Amino acid sequence: MSKHITQRRRMAAALATVALVVAACGSDDDSGDSGATATDAPAGTDAPEGTDAPEGTDAPDSTDDMTDTGDLSVPDSPDDGVTSDVIKIGWMGDLTGPTASAQAFNSHGTQAYFECVNEDGGLLGRQIEYIPEDDQYSAERAATNYAKLSQDDKVLALTDMGGSQISTVLGPNIEEDGIATLGMGQTIDAQLENPYFFNMIAHYGDQADGAWVQILDQVGSAEEAVVAGISLEVPSGQEWAAYVEQTVTDNGGTYVGTEYLAPTATEATAQVTRLKEWIDNDGVNYLTLHGSPGAALVVMQSLNDAGIVIPIVGIHGVASNNLWEEGPAEQAENTVGMHSFLTANNDIEASEEMTRCAELAGYAGEELIINFANGFAVGMVVEQAILAAAETGELTRATFSEALRSQPWETGGITCPLDWTTSQHSPCAAAFTYDPDTGGMVPLNSFEFYAPAIDGVYGIES
Repeated sequence: MSKHITQRRRMAAALATVALVVAACGSDDDSGDSGATATDAPAGTDAPEGTDAPEGTDAPDSTDDMTDTGDLSVPDSPDDGVTSDVIKIGWMGDLTGPTASAQAFNSHGTQAYFECVNEDGGLLGRQIEYIPEDDQYSAERAATNYAKLSQDDKVLALTDMGGSQISTVLGPNIEEDGIATLGMGQTIDAQLENPYFFNMIAHYGDQADGAWVQILDQVGSAEEAVVAGISLEVPSGQEWAAYVEQTVTDNGGTYVGTEYLAPTATEATAQVTRLKEWIDNDGVNYLTLHGSPGAALVVMQSLNDAGIVIPIVGIHGVASNNLWEEGPAEQAENTVGMHSFLTANNDIEASEEMTRCAELAGYAGEELIINFANGFAVGMVVEQAILAAAETGELTRATFSEALRSQPWETGGITCPLDWTTSQHSPCAAAFTYDPDTGGMVPLNSFEFYAPAIDGVYGIES
């Protein structure tokens, strides 16, 4: 049995006390199908500050008796995915479609975490049964998959629901069924009123705020910032563009317009041609980009073909290794993506465990990919919330959801402490780039560098 895993179990059981200390001391406020020593950020970047787990995360000796999870037991609840031998957890997203270049890694990360849990004996005398369903970014397939997971498999919870055109349609079903849904890939306004969406990434409005900080850091002043955007033609793409426009103009910059791209597009010639017109006629000097890694590669290649090099700040789908590993080098050097998770090459507590679990699950090397880290953190929170729910004497959809809302959660430094008692979103966002020395992603500046601009205020002004 891994010593690291054992320590994690003890940490999870003692988390309520630790989380309250963290809250008191620390905060005011999208490729494939699933079936070491950490390094600092590279020279020339600010090391992420305050991203390690807080002191006291390891359970003190005095809690040893209370942290033995063998003392916890719950009765079977088959209608809630809890049988005598398994706890069923579902995943919904794109494993083989146009956005699999981002979403599949989320599934891999969660799967890897649960495989480590199962190797260590499972939870509450049961194994985690992880059930991923591939929707290929199709709302119709997603609806079928949701019916299977919620009604046939009767899962306890869902650990993703990729695609804004999917989550906006299925939101009422989720609320009616009372199924907690974590790790959403698109964090948009339509989710704000649903008490069963638990987002682990910064809201689009927050990421737009962080993108503005990055633009100012490079351009120099608001008056000099002339921004245009290219977005996928989906609800989240329109919302990202609207938030960027609102943020840029409210802060004294100029936003010229947005070009939209089909999710299945293989080239972006028309969009890049329009961008060139904006550069020549309006002085556009910064591009904001929305989409999966695959879509971002299409845009970057079209920019390269047109001989256009322009600074780019993208939504979290742009913070992906393959843009730097496969895309035109000159474009990649000028691109960053906003995201909320640190990978195993960063100096965080979870690095060793993330690396070990990735290898155990057959995904060695993916611990260097942000979406894998995202999925891994989801699994970590699911485990902690299952144990917290078990403290009530039963594990059901209702007690699991209430547990998620009950206290902040730690993720071993992968992201900021998550506190769904106050917000449905993570307060963490930073602009990420690729570190060729480690082969992983690193923040260009720390989360704290962007935090003052992230105001948690949502809603597009008309």
